[in-house]
Amino acid sequence: MQEKVCRVKVHNDHITKIAFATPENAIAELIWNALDADASVVDVLFEENQLNVVDAIIVKDNGIGFSMEQAYSFFESLGGSWKFLQRKSPAGRFLHGKEGQGRFKAFSLGKWVDWHVNYKSSNSNENILFIITANRDNLNEFLVKEVKKNDAKKRGVVVRISELSKQFKILNSEVALDKLLPIFALYLKNYPQIRITVSGGLIDVSKAIKKTFSIELECIEYEGEEYPFDLEIIEWIDVDVKEIWYCNYGGFPIIKYNKKIRGIGEYSFSAYLKSEFFSVLNKENKLSLGDLNDALQVITEKSIKAIKDYFIQRNLQEGQEQIRNWKSENVYPYKEEAQTPIEVAERQIFDIVAVKLHESLPSQYATDQKGKAFHLRMLRQVIESSPEDLQNIITEVLNLPPKSREELSEILQDISLTGIINASKLVADRLKFITGLEFILFDEEGKKSLKERSQLHRMIAENTWIFGPEFAVSVDDQSLTEVLRKHHEKFDSEIIIDEPVKRVDGTVGIIDLMLSRSIPSPREDEIEHLVIELKAPKVKVGESECSQIKSYAFSVIDDPRFANLKARWNFWIISNEIDGYTKMELSQENRRNGVLFRKSGEVDVTVWVKTWSQVIKENKHRLEFVREKLNYGVDSKDGIQYLRKVYSQFLKGVVIDGEYLVEPETTSISIK
Repeated sequence: MQEKVCRVKVHNDHITKIAFATPENAIAELIWNALDADASVVDVLFEENQLNVVDAIIVKDNGIGFSMEQAYSFFESLGGSWKFLQRKSPAGRFLHGKEGQGRFKAFSLGKWVDWHVNYKSSNSNENILFIITANRDNLNEFLVKEVKKNDAKKRGVVVRISELSKQFKILNSEVALDKLLPIFALYLKNYPQIRITVSGGLIDVSKAIKKTFSIELECIEYEGEEYPFDLEIIEWIDVDVKEIWYCNYGGFPIIKYNKKIRGIGEYSFSAYLKSEFFSVLNKENKLSLGDLNDALQVITEKSIKAIKDYFIQRNLQEGQEQIRNWKSENVYPYKEEAQTPIEVAERQIFDIVAVKLHESLPSQYATDQKGKAFHLRMLRQVIESSPEDLQNIITEVLNLPPKSREELSEILQDISLTGIINASKLVADRLKFITGLEFILFDEEGKKSLKERSQLHRMIAENTWIFGPEFAVSVDDQSLTEVLRKHHEKFDSEIIIDEPVKRVDGTVGIIDLMLSRSIPSPREDEIEHLVIELKAPKVKVGESECSQIKSYAFSVIDDPRFANLKARWNFWIISNEIDGYTKMELSQENRRNGVLFRKSGEVDVTVWVKTWSQVIKENKHRLEFVREKLNYGVDSKDGIQYLRKVYSQFLKGVVIDGEYLVEPETTSISIK
């Protein structure tokens, strides 16, 4: 008997770190080693003692094994596996392992690991048996013993792990089959002649898979290289998982995505994201960083969106028969086909939720035709008015079983549907508001009857997005002293404001609106303020109006309490038209168009004259791209109806086409 000690040429603490693995990954690595050696049968056995407690794990295969000379090479070095330069095994199968680290992961299961290797000697044509033994307490040394066995007929490797670390859950054969099935699914699907068993139970992919679907995702660039990605989704019949595996180019799972995937509902699946990109990250020890790696985060988010989109379509497909029944009964609340992206998203949510509710609460839908139509019509109304309210209805109103409630809640939390509806409604409402406002401001009767402070001001105060989406209201119809106070609050300043801010003529001014926002800047906490003076559309901006807005700006410049905190100040005065005096003021050389006054220094101040046509044009330009994508059209009639519905309290007495938009409280007589 020949005996030799192999000493690994790496520090023991590094080997110990590599040896750490989850139980299923440790067993999987031993199976992969067998498959890479062209085994066609791999058996995993759990050996029990007299107390019926598992005290050893055995993985045996019928592969080609390896020679003693190869063993010395394999076990003396860490990394540099023979597989690294090859893509396929001797039998032509794609190889899994390339790092030469998998054999060490067995020590995460138990203290002792023995490899019994039967191989055919190329020199003597004899079957040779040798044994490799190692102890977790000394992972730098592997003992190799040769035993000549002329009667050994079968080739292959038997790995025995003993003195187990604990009674792992995977030692239950049913648990082991469920855990190992997703890991080997793609491989067994590609090589159906291979058999992997656990305690005699076969990992049978053909009976476990419900459906498969493949998607080609966009390439991403990483460190100057472009990497393609394929996503393969396997739906399971009985396995209860929702998971994503990062795989190499051959579809071999490397590591599982470590976050829960929501918004899928009742479906059980494993998704395999395949790319050489993951092999590169794994080699750089970056694959486990998750969201900390920007490129990995991008492709993960894309794959999750693709998975959710796939299962949304699956939900819709499965519900089509019920939808057809409702249509034949004439209770389905939609008569026309969906046209715009908003309508498509609303219809998708309706179909999914309505079918799920029908499945979970069949008694509520077993009513007469009139009752069904009412239920479905009410559901449509909730979805179209506020899809997020469905969550409250499911939780607080409908007595759904817990599982059904959870499934529906997950679907409704998915941004791909409710998000597009909410975002689309926001854009649609803004288009309606700006269109209705434009009509009133420039209609001859409307602009004469629209009041500045109680009507125009109040509507604008609730829609400050027209001045820029980043702004928020700081001051509304208050004094310059309040402007100073809010200015200091933005910087968490503790200065006491005990004296009022006055204009240069000694009076105290009341401003209409002050909006504030943070400015992206290398200087931390820099703030921009926008002070707005609104004028009724019938008022032209002339000398007195220019003097008024400049007096506010001069107060900021003149009061040293404004100067000790860095900020940018813009003052706007807005109306429909400007007179000749203002045009002359704005025509001075070296000024930008619309600038009435400019001063930089300790306090950066610019005074602007704006017209409503400019403001409305800028907003329409900002909204146009989204409007075009949504295929959404808004005319003045839509805008006026929206203002009537939402801002009726601010439109009493405003006249359009000889009639009140909203009747004033003191009269109900129509003006002709």
